[in-house]
Parts: sequence; C-alpha cells; structure tokens
Amino acid sequence: MKEARIAFGVANYGPLWAPAVSSWLNVMAFMAAHPEHGQVIGAGITDRMYTHSAENQLVKDTLAESKFTHLFFTESDMVLPPDAIALLLQVDQPIVSGVYFLRNGNGQPCLYVKAVYSKQEPWPHTPVTRFPEDKPFKLGRKGGCPGFGCVLFKREVFEKIPYPWFDLNEKHYGSDMYFYTKAFESDFEVWVHPKVLCGQIDYNMVTVDDYHRRIIEDPKFADNGYIIGAAQD
Repeated sequence: MKEARIAFGVANYGPLWAPAVSSWLNVMAFMAAHPEHGQVIGAGITDRMYTHSAENQLVKDTLAESKFTHLFFTESDMVLPPDAIALLLQVDQPIVSGVYFLRNGNGQPCLYVKAVYSKQEPWPHTPVTRFPEDKPFKLGRKGGCPGFGCVLFKREVFEKIPYPWFDLNEKHYGSDMYFYTKAFESDFEVWVHPKVLCGQIDYNMVTVDDYHRRIIEDPKFADNGYIIGAAQD
C-alpha cells in the first residue's frame, strides 16, 4: 500500500462536544507521532448544512486535491480511540469502519446488513446484534451499513461511485444507507475493524460496555437481528 495521505472530515450537524473534539485531536496527534502509518494532511468541518450536503461537500473538497489518498469521516458526537485511523489503514480495504453503539439503542451497535437486496427496494437493512470482536470482518454478503461515525474511504470509492454520493429521503433512507447501497451497486465491500471501538456522546456516552451488558441482561437480544458469521450470513 502506498503512503496514505488522509483528509479528516467532520459533517457537523449539532453542538460540538468537547470530549469528541479532544478525541479527534488525539487521533491526529497519534498519526503525527507515528508517520509510518500514514499522515493526516488536511481537515475540514462543516457548519449549518444539511447532513447530506455537508458530506457531499467534504468529498468534493477532498477530490479537488490530488494529494489525498483517503478520506476519514467522523461525526460531531463521536469519541474516537487515538489509533482509530492507524488500525483502519491496516485493513487496507476501500471502505473500513470502526464500531460505535447507538445513543438510544440500549447497546445496539450501529451495524446493519442487507438481508435482501432488490433494485425495486434497495434501502431496507437489518440491524446486527452479534459480530466478531477479534478481527476485521466483511459486513454482509449483500452489502452493509456501519454509519459514518468512524469510517475510512480510499479515494477510488468516490471516483467510481456517481454523484451525488449522499442523499436523504425521510421515508426510505438516511444519507448513510443511501451511500452504502450505491457502494454495493458499485461492487465495493464494507469492512469493519472491531478493535476500533468508539463512544457516542450526548449528556452520557454509550460504549462497547453497554453492548456487552445488553448481551448478558437480554438473552433474546441476538435473536432479533443479524449475527455476523452465522449460517444466515
């Protein structure tokens, strides 16, 4: 893999939480201290834009600079581990995400797969309730969605997928499911590194501890969603 030169992008849609911003700076500091992994050589954050418009603009700005090989996305409520980008780079896939857990999901990871895909109804996804925690894995054979909280894209992804990369429709999809459906249609796989564990913050922070607690306290939790690596996958 040639040297990674990364743009760090934040599609901001609400307040900026100090622990989140502090964690982003720690990610950049880690990369600066360990240049053997690659370099973060640019950063951008949007303000007062619809989410999908902000995401499209960040991609346009990245593609306008030939020096960037990757675009990293996070969101204004994400608390990242310092080595997030370094670990995602190790997977060396066009799209690779960390894992975070939904603020109002009682331990639900932000991981979804397409159990069924059709051109007529391309948007529906099924939540993942169990996933491998020891090594990177592909998110579904028919496509998957890990959100945009901690995801690294190679430049080629946006060069191949037609514009607009992101869109919204309140009845059918969010900008993430729209994008990942187009990624699947363009033959890109979505990978996840389960060692990149992020927090989602509001007035409280949700982490992998909430996920593990849910598994123990709610034995039927896994029965209500998709299990990565099971026979159904």
